[in-house]
Amino acid sequence: MIFTKLIGLILQNIGRINFLRFTFYALFALFFVCTSCRQNQIHLSGKFKNADKRCLLLSKIEPNGVVLIDTILLLNGNFSHKITKEEIGIYLIKYDDNTLLSFIAQSGDRLVFTGDAKDFEKTYDAQGNEETRLLMETRYQLNQFKEKTKEWAAIFERHKYNVDYEKVTAHLDSLYNQEFNSHKEYLTQFIRKNKGKLATLPAFYQKIGFIAFFDKQKDHALLQEIYDGLVLTYPNSIYVEDLKEILEEEY
Repeated sequence: MIFTKLIGLILQNIGRINFLRFTFYALFALFFVCTSCRQNQIHLSGKFKNADKRCLLLSKIEPNGVVLIDTILLLNGNFSHKITKEEIGIYLIKYDDNTLLSFIAQSGDRLVFTGDAKDFEKTYDAQGNEETRLLMETRYQLNQFKEKTKEWAAIFERHKYNVDYEKVTAHLDSLYNQEFNSHKEYLTQFIRKNKGKLATLPAFYQKIGFIAFFDKQKDHALLQEIYDGLVLTYPNSIYVEDLKEILEEEY
């Protein structure tokens, strides 16, 4: 009788042990699945002050153009969105026809956006990874240049009917050229300092108005430097493949 009870007790404990093992493995599997899901997604969230729109348009910049991905609901200026299974890419959030907000992300990233819809140019910010931080840096430097051009435009307007018009214009042209060359040198050093970062690619194609700082033909060597860095960091990227084709073109 005692032996029978002992066997029953042992079997009962074995059952509990198996149940505990099953529970452990089930929870582990669930955790693994949830973790994998998070790693295969890009999480976007943010708050825009004074936003009067109901949605944002999310697009991705690809070698052949800008591709619309999705629409993001904007509720009282707040939004949250997920992009599933994406390699690293350069993205745009369109608030209105005059406002395109850029960022760089890949699977596993969590980005947070802030800004004031009344003046995105001065207030827009995106944080969450190193690539986007670098992109924000070049954006800030370009905005500093833009602010100076606005000041020079105001000076031009005040003097365009004065007798010193030609003298003032020549001075403003000189200031613009100096700033243009200074910003181009900043971008060159930025590209070389951050070799292997995707943010170096939009830095190369940056413009002030409609005027580009670099030319694919004249600055072919710098573009080659960008490729040499990116091919090591993101060998399978669509941007790297496109760069390779560009560099192989005969000029």
